[in-house]
Amino acid sequence: MTRVYGLLFEDHRSGILAVQPSVPFFGCERYEQHYDVVDGAIDFDLLPTPAGVFYNVGFKSLGDTRRTDFTLRWTIPNYGEIDITPNGQAHAPEPEKVSTSVDRVQVRRLATELAEALELAEKQEREIAEIKLREEQLRQKFEQHKRDMETVLVQRDQHIAKLSEANTPEVRTVVKHVPVPPAPLQERIDTLELENQRLRALNDNYYQSVLKLHQLKLERAQSGQLPDPVMEVPGTPQQRLINKLLAK
Repeated sequence: MTRVYGLLFEDHRSGILAVQPSVPFFGCERYEQHYDVVDGAIDFDLLPTPAGVFYNVGFKSLGDTRRTDFTLRWTIPNYGEIDITPNGQAHAPEPEKVSTSVDRVQVRRLATELAEALELAEKQEREIAEIKLREEQLRQKFEQHKRDMETVLVQRDQHIAKLSEANTPEVRTVVKHVPVPPAPLQERIDTLELENQRLRALNDNYYQSVLKLHQLKLERAQSGQLPDPVMEVPGTPQQRLINKLLAK
């Protein structure tokens, strides 16, 4: 970058200096850039122009939004600084006065940068304050939600405990004394149970014999002939019962 400074306007006017490259080149956009002019002096940095490229330069008053009329063409060499103050002319300002004008430009530029930095810092502080406030609100909501959940869980446990107490079945203990019979009595009981089983078996056999006799009578009544003798083992209780019933 090359610093361009010095007294540009001998009438000490203030305004804006518009600078636009004839063609865009590396590091420099095609759009015009505006720099402050204070009491006719300027102080800003420009990129050195490549071969065949120059800057169109024009002055605009503050608040002038019309299209810029470019009246100068600058070729910036690759130097550290360029003082554009006219020297050796009759109307050239005194060195002290030029230096004062340049200092004013620098101070104004620094003041503008400082104001922008302060404004950015204030904006960031406001954003940080808003974030902290929102964080505090979220924390309070979380704590309230946590307390509500704890209350609901306690009420649920109490309700479950009441239901458990209400649905607990009543337990009653009944003591029943069953006497144990002596050995002879137990043998008698076993004998009677066996006899009872035998009588049940006989009763079943009797019932079956009656059914079979009834069937034989029906067959004899239908055919008019005597039925064939029942082939059973002679002398069994069933055979004797059938023969007795047939004799009737």
